[in-house]
Amino acid sequence: MNELLHVYLSAWPTVWAMDTARYLVGATLMASILALFWRAGLGRRKLQPRDPVRGQRRREFLASLRTAFIFSVLGAIVAVGDHQGWITIYKNFRQAGPLYLVLSLALMLVAHDAYFYWAHRAMHHRRLFALFHRTHHLSRTPTPWAAYSFAIPEAVVHGAFVPLFLLVVPMHGLGLLAFGIVQILRNVMGHAGAEVHGAAFGPGRWLGWNNTTTHHDLHHEAGRYNYGLYFRWWDKLMGTEHPDYRRKFEAIASTATAGPTTPTSVHALTRTIMGIVAGSLFLLAADPVRADSGPAGRWMTPGAAAVVEIAPCSGSPGLCGTVRWLWDGLDEKGRPRLDTQNTDTSLRSRPLIGLSILSGLARAANGGWEGRIYNPEDGQTYRATLRRVGTDTLTIEGCVLFICQKQVWRSAAALAAALH
Repeated sequence: MNELLHVYLSAWPTVWAMDTARYLVGATLMASILALFWRAGLGRRKLQPRDPVRGQRRREFLASLRTAFIFSVLGAIVAVGDHQGWITIYKNFRQAGPLYLVLSLALMLVAHDAYFYWAHRAMHHRRLFALFHRTHHLSRTPTPWAAYSFAIPEAVVHGAFVPLFLLVVPMHGLGLLAFGIVQILRNVMGHAGAEVHGAAFGPGRWLGWNNTTTHHDLHHEAGRYNYGLYFRWWDKLMGTEHPDYRRKFEAIASTATAGPTTPTSVHALTRTIMGIVAGSLFLLAADPVRADSGPAGRWMTPGAAAVVEIAPCSGSPGLCGTVRWLWDGLDEKGRPRLDTQNTDTSLRSRPLIGLSILSGLARAANGGWEGRIYNPEDGQTYRATLRRVGTDTLTIEGCVLFICQKQVWRSAAALAAALH
């Protein structure tokens, strides 16, 4: 035991210095780029009209230093694991060549993105948010200094990834160093407050599978969407990507950052590609619904907040929609959530699961379906228009479940099949 403690205490100062320096260098570099190029064009790529509140950067900085300390406490365990043979860290290419370094680093980034997405999603659960994630969301208008601005429990969750991954996959020491650099650079870029990615990172473009500053900034602004760290894969698959992401990114990416530095022909090509993508989406959305492609079925709302089953109404004409599952189905006391906001006090004891929120849906002249939708958030009923797009997507216009705006619902069956 004394030997293991000695190994741990010998490694910890170096790990702490590296974790802290990585944060300081990354955040300072991003803040410096913003300051130097703000008037040259980055200012026109500002993502939110509001500015960070007074004292925010100081709070983000101190919380991030605390997180770097927690990361080092967990990271030093790696040295003990390597010493004991519990994990494997290659010291040179004689043990595993450069190809393994590249492939294992790629695997680590993909695994980290999946780990981050689901841990992040879980921390947004009502019963976990205050303890784990509220500190980070105090920065509604984030700055690069918010990269590690976590509460202690959240810092522990994020810091546990590297030791857990190394229990399964051997890594080069150089690969771990590269992972740390990529992780902090992507983190400070996501919190920059101004879009620092080029148009090639837009949805539908060759780098469009990557997250951008706009992508994560929308998460801080809206809260419910965009949980991924590096990539858009999980948000796309689970239907948790912000519905306005494409529009907002393309609008901000078209803003020049430093004058006419790009040839006119490239601008023309960019506009043509964006026009083709936008036109294709328009044609897809305008495709009339065929007689056999109505909205019946089970649908998952944005953020996987609920599953709603649409089927023929019982005892009345048209289609109805019933809540079959809720992500946050229990209240703070562990009891089923009730329809507590209903304007009819006699109905407030109804459980939300099993509640009919869509009623009287009938085919409209424009090919869609029109009816009424009940919003449990305010106890009001609104007109709603539904349109099925393709086989796996349903658009809802009006005041829909939990949010009054246009939403896109995904087929629950299609999502389940994609996960197998």
